[in-house]
Amino acid sequence: MDKRLRWLNNLLCFEVAARHQSYSKAAGELAISQAAVSQKMRQLEDSLNVKLFSRQARSMTLTAQGKVLLASCQRGFADIVEGLNQVQEAPVAGSLTVSSTQAFCALWLVPRLIDFYSEQSHININVLGSNRVEDLNDGKIDVAIRFSTTSTHLHKPSLVVEQIGDNPVFPVCAPAVADKLAATHPRDLLHARLFSLAHENKVNWETWFEAANVDTYHTELNKTEVTSSDLALSAVLAGHGVMLASDIMVGEYLKSGQLVFPVDFPHPVSWKAHLVYLKNSPKHKRIKVFCEWIKAQMPFDDPSVNTVI
Repeated sequence: MDKRLRWLNNLLCFEVAARHQSYSKAAGELAISQAAVSQKMRQLEDSLNVKLFSRQARSMTLTAQGKVLLASCQRGFADIVEGLNQVQEAPVAGSLTVSSTQAFCALWLVPRLIDFYSEQSHININVLGSNRVEDLNDGKIDVAIRFSTTSTHLHKPSLVVEQIGDNPVFPVCAPAVADKLAATHPRDLLHARLFSLAHENKVNWETWFEAANVDTYHTELNKTEVTSSDLALSAVLAGHGVMLASDIMVGEYLKSGQLVFPVDFPHPVSWKAHLVYLKNSPKHKRIKVFCEWIKAQMPFDDPSVNTVI
């Protein structure tokens, strides 16, 4: 046996620290102190006689040797996990923890779980609504349903990322607001009360007006920023303004007539919907059941439906 395999514990610590590029985050995932992580990395570098990390002020990046070792460690640990899954595979019955945005969980997922349970009563779903991109590698989340304008940044060696929709964005409001606006062009929304997600710099009102060739530089938008789309929806349903929303989130309100499109002009940037889960999860049987149900429920493949977030 290669004597360097005695460093396996330090190599595991290295993989976590390198993946996060942070000793403090590695310490949190491994449930040890930051000092312990630092000590293990120092021992590993001394044993290998190479530098694995380059430290500049508060940032930490991998050296060329560190990148090579990280790739090897991830392949090796993935093989080990795959073997463990083969001898310790979880049955279909059991629990799954599913994460998505607060708005999607509240307005789409949770109301439909009763339908899932009627089909799959042997699988229990726990829901984590969060506007953060949670790390699936810590084992606390089994499936994430994520919405983003691109797919590239979601891909990681340890993850399966399945795009299940590319969804255009439209403005919606209550019928009374639409009647008052009497909009025939996007410029007619310049003086409306506009609700938008805070810190969203791609799918926002500024870029919507820009796509419609409406000058906003000389007009101060009446914009209220919120941290979650369900907060904006509450205000819009009450007739307080206009928001950019999706059929997934407001489809039932559009069908019932509680919401309408004040002007038929889509946002130039669409939201892409993804299912994300660990490649080597021992729960892959129940993950497959849940993901197939999600894809069957969502109207992404119906070209007549505007599915936007």
